[in-house]
Amino acid sequence: MKFNVKAFGFSIENANFLARASNLVYDDFNDPKFTSEIESWGFKKSNISFFDSRGTQAFLVVDQEKIIIAFRGTEPDQLKDWVTDAKVRKTAGPYGDVHRGFANALSYVWSDIENVIDEVRDNRQTIWLTGHSLGAALATLATGAIQTNEEQIRVSGLYTFGSPRVGSHRFAKLFNQDNTHVYRFVNNSDIVTRVPLSQTYSHVGSLMYFNNDGELIPDKDLTWWNMFWDRMRGGLDSFLRLNPVDGITDHSMDKYEENIKNASR
Repeated sequence: MKFNVKAFGFSIENANFLARASNLVYDDFNDPKFTSEIESWGFKKSNISFFDSRGTQAFLVVDQEKIIIAFRGTEPDQLKDWVTDAKVRKTAGPYGDVHRGFANALSYVWSDIENVIDEVRDNRQTIWLTGHSLGAALATLATGAIQTNEEQIRVSGLYTFGSPRVGSHRFAKLFNQDNTHVYRFVNNSDIVTRVPLSQTYSHVGSLMYFNNDGELIPDKDLTWWNMFWDRMRGGLDSFLRLNPVDGITDHSMDKYEENIKNASR
C-alpha cells in the first residue's frame, strides 16, 4: 500500500493505509501472516516492535521516512466497562483533564513506546498514529504525550476510527490548537463515538463522517441536521432489517476499512 509522508493535510491514501493498520492490530502478533503483511508494506521484520501489557496492545513500524504506531481497540460490550461508573472520572492529561481509564491503559505501554521512538528515530522520520475504538482514544492521548514532550517532536498525522470522547472541553480545545492534522472518522450511527455520555467530555479533530450510504462527508460539508436525519434513516433501515443494533454494527473496524477503500477509488 502507498503512504504519502508529505501529506500534512487530509489524505485518503493515508487514511486507507492507517485504517488497514488499525484493523491489523487486532490480529495475533505471533501469527506469521501478521508480520508478512507488514513486510508487504515495505517494512523490514526487524523494524516492527510489539507492545502488550495488562490488556493494552500496540505495534510500531519504522523505515527511513516514517514511524507508524497503531493501538488495538476493544469490542463495544467490553468498552462499556471503560465508560461507566468510576472509570469515567478524569485525571490530569497533557492539555487538560482526560478519561482516567484511557490514561491508565496508555501508561501500561507508553514508556516502552517512547523508548523505541527515541531509539529508532534516527532520520527525523515523520510520526503517524492511529487506532479504532479504545485504540483511537489511546492514539489520541499518545499524540498529546508526544506533542507536549520536552523534545518538541511534532506528530504529522492522527487518524482515528470510531473514537470515544477522550477528555474535557479544555483538553479538546488546547489539543486542537496544537494538532491541526487530526482526522476523526465516524461511521453513521456508531454508538461508541457518543460515549462517555457525560457532557463534560468533548471530541477532538476534524470530523470525517460516513453517511448511511457509506459516502464520506468532510467536516466542512457536514451539518448537524444532515447527520441527525442520516442517523435516523440508518436506524430505520436497521429496524426494517430486524437488526436493532445499528449503532454497534456501525462500529465495526471492517466497516470503516471498507468505506475508506470505497472512498479512495
